[in-house]
Amino acid sequence: MNTNDKAMIRMIVRTRSDFQGMRKRIMNRLGLKANGEQQEGIVERSFTVEDVETLKVFAMEAKRQETMCEKELDKVLKRFDIYNGFLKETKGVGPVAAGWLLGWLDIEKATTVSKIWQYCGMNPGQVKGKKRKELADGEFEIIETNEMIRGDKLTKGFVSPYNKDLKTALLGVMADGFVRAQNEYCMSLYYPYKARLEQSEKEVLETQKGGKQKTIPWSEATKGHRDAAARRHMVKNFLLDLYVEWRKLEGLRSEEHTSELQSHSF
Repeated sequence: MNTNDKAMIRMIVRTRSDFQGMRKRIMNRLGLKANGEQQEGIVERSFTVEDVETLKVFAMEAKRQETMCEKELDKVLKRFDIYNGFLKETKGVGPVAAGWLLGWLDIEKATTVSKIWQYCGMNPGQVKGKKRKELADGEFEIIETNEMIRGDKLTKGFVSPYNKDLKTALLGVMADGFVRAQNEYCMSLYYPYKARLEQSEKEVLETQKGGKQKTIPWSEATKGHRDAAARRHMVKNFLLDLYVEWRKLEGLRSEEHTSELQSHSF
């Protein structure tokens, strides 16, 4: 696998994110939504009409740069067989989501799919927590402790046990794409899983208003909580299939099989 290609993917993805952030900040300062409509509850900014149009031009230019990044990203992604096959054939996986996957995942180091789930923030099990240790020259190093923390949560005093941006990209952007596309993962996993949770009496810990946590049946959990669980189940299955196909293309042995997670109960 060409590490230079992966580095280029990361560069383009980050550059696109920079332009997107710029565009959103400009529109927000104008009190406008991304589509140009006025934000609810926001007092219209007191810019002149001419100045508003100038700022909109800046936002449009940032959007143009976003689009150009996506086109260039697609060109680099085509250097990967897994993109031209499995990822291209999966509805809802656009260049940006594919960029996060191919730019940040290392299929050679991921000897098990569990390592991918951990790196993506989808392992609810316990892992050894890591902390930053300050060095004399102002630098720091990451040290592993014997203290156990949740693999999919941020714990105060510890560095994140997963890639936060990657988790957001997969459970947010890509999962949205799956639902909009109504693809196979959405129809066979997301909707059925969410329906099962709506009827389930199995207990789950839910954070309620004020930060208080309470153990309640899944059927009484908030819709948002059930939706997030169903998205996680859907994306984990997708990552499992990706792991198997990608390892196969690279001539590497897979340690887990797709049936194991798909049949796993919540």
